[in-house]
Amino acid sequence: MKTLYQTMSDYFKNNPMDWNYYLNELELPKNINDARNFIEDFFAYGGKSYLIHNIMPKCNQLRICHTLSVFFIGLLIKNSSYHDLKIIDDNQNEIFEFNYLWFLVSLFHDMGYVQEEDWKYKFEYRKKSNDFKIIMKNHDFPINKFKIYHNYNTYYDLGIIYPAPCYFRINPIMPTYKVSFIKNNTYYTDKIIFNNGTTITRSMYPKSTIFNYLEYCKMNEDINHYDHGIVGGLWLYDSLVKNYYLSYISLNDDSKNIENFYINNLHFCVNQFPIFAYLADCIISHNMWFATDYGTIELYEKCGLEQLIPPHAQPISFNTNPLLFILALADTLEPIKTCCDPDYGLNIEPIEVLNSIECVFNYKHISLLFKNNEIFKKIKKKLDGLENWLDINVEIFENENKIDIIF
Repeated sequence: MKTLYQTMSDYFKNNPMDWNYYLNELELPKNINDARNFIEDFFAYGGKSYLIHNIMPKCNQLRICHTLSVFFIGLLIKNSSYHDLKIIDDNQNEIFEFNYLWFLVSLFHDMGYVQEEDWKYKFEYRKKSNDFKIIMKNHDFPINKFKIYHNYNTYYDLGIIYPAPCYFRINPIMPTYKVSFIKNNTYYTDKIIFNNGTTITRSMYPKSTIFNYLEYCKMNEDINHYDHGIVGGLWLYDSLVKNYYLSYISLNDDSKNIENFYINNLHFCVNQFPIFAYLADCIISHNMWFATDYGTIELYEKCGLEQLIPPHAQPISFNTNPLLFILALADTLEPIKTCCDPDYGLNIEPIEVLNSIECVFNYKHISLLFKNNEIFKKIKKKLDGLENWLDINVEIFENENKIDIIF
């Protein structure tokens, strides 16, 4: 077996087309500064620095290392599935590669922590939203150009103008009540379609459940903060849509088609909107936990969170929602966040954690062997009850400090 760090390193070197969507000139990070630069450069190459510009300076070292580790662990999980997991739009005109989808989901999945750790940050985001409204007004451009956005004030607290829609419409210009339609003799349906046959029509949870869970986390005295997953997902979609509008306005050319245009070799088209919504939903859903004990079930029922109580809540599976599944599993398995937190008292560096775990990623089968008994105990505890949330089988070999996961 190779160590987890060596496995990541080999994957980085030997499979650049699997992870390097923009063909960036990047090196495998060896320390915290390299990790921060890697993430910032990745977003910059994709013309998406605006997503993290104000957030990255506020991210602590542990969060940065965790995020990058999730990025590579998720790639290894996906690679072990033997699927390339592209999304194709309903008219077969565009393909969204996994490395594009995973870049945005994994490297942004914890950016909402800035709000979770500092409740005042939302006022900075509100200011950006107000500046956006002024720009739109000055250009006599309607905020709801595509006529699909509603419930403007639901997340006003966070400065959200465009809440992520629950249905993944291929063409967002149509009214919200339309499920499918015919245009130019082409039949469109509302769904995300992976090339392995997986089809997803709507968000994991309805808007009411997402909003109620956000309020539950804020008001519950045992939690008492914003949920970083919901905040991050909402900000991702809102920011991507705002940038779409601002990019079109920057063309200063009314003859250009707002549904399909290019800027600096970056493609903008309406087929990206349901992709944005799906990516946001993966981030929103990756931290919404089910209620399995009586006390939590009773509290969830009072908070309108029935969708998070079995049997309504069913384990997330690779076959039904592959991107969310990979994010949830990678985020849970990632050991740096758990083992390097000073509150846990292990006093161990991130690179040391990754080198203390040996691993093998076979077909839908992950084997982890721990050299450090304390790290083994931490990860074992973290996996307790995970089978209620993810459709996996976990087998723990106490005498060998080994964990096997099959999905």
